[in-house]
Amino acid sequence: MKQNRQPENGKQPVGAQSPAARFVANFCESKLAVIGFIVLVLVIMIAVLAPYISPQNPYDLAQIDFMDGRLPPGEKSPDGAIYVLGTDDQGRDMLSAIFYGLRISLGVGVMSGLAALIIGLTVGLISGYFGGRIDSVIMRIVDIQLGFPAILIALILLAILGRGVDKVVIALVASQWVYFARTVRSSALVESRKEYIEAADCLALGTWRILLKHLLPNCLPPLIVVGTVEVANAIALEATLSFLGIGLPITEPSLGLLISNGYEYMLSGKYWISFFPGIALLITITSINLVADQLREIMNPRLRK
Repeated sequence: MKQNRQPENGKQPVGAQSPAARFVANFCESKLAVIGFIVLVLVIMIAVLAPYISPQNPYDLAQIDFMDGRLPPGEKSPDGAIYVLGTDDQGRDMLSAIFYGLRISLGVGVMSGLAALIIGLTVGLISGYFGGRIDSVIMRIVDIQLGFPAILIALILLAILGRGVDKVVIALVASQWVYFARTVRSSALVESRKEYIEAADCLALGTWRILLKHLLPNCLPPLIVVGTVEVANAIALEATLSFLGIGLPITEPSLGLLISNGYEYMLSGKYWISFFPGIALLITITSINLVADQLREIMNPRLRK
């Protein structure tokens, strides 16, 4: 009788691994992606637990002393509190302000990314499946919008809508949905010409059943990569808008607004007011992009080394 021998290295054959195990193994091939994922998880945990781990609530006037304004990192206040990252011009602890700013930046990025994904996914599926005049009209609209920078579209909308978290999300969604629509449309065009879609049409299945049950699952892999990238782009775009003073209100500051608040003090040597929020923003966007790059290689084997 033949006996099944285990591999000498003790590892399970690749073909015998579950899809989830193969995905994890492929993702862990990149050390940078693993580091980015760990950092991203820590950033998310800090944002979620900010009210519980922050030394103070930087937006509670009862906890702020204007006499502690612009203290350098490590300086001790008259009441004995030590500000690890210093304070801003209003006496707010920069470490606490960064923790709370992460909540708003990540929240805006995720909300706008999900909303843009839903809109772009719906439009892209309809365009790729039906084709013809519907596809031509939708793609002309997409092409026209892609001809303008995303920040310009967001600037125009915010000038009309005003400042606020909901207004910023609307502006970001309006400037990002086209990227999802074009990606889904490209996948839908290829999939809609395959035999299983033709068989579903011959069986007279409902249009929405074909779109959601048969076409959508095969268009998701590239959409996951685009969605991850666009969340990072949304965070960066929101920070830019807030830095320009037309994004979020001062009562709901994100990392971009924190950077803007300290910009005027840079030349006077008080670098920490803008520097540390900038580092937090850089770490957040970089970690998301590292994860997105590895996902892109996993979804497209031709890009793998």
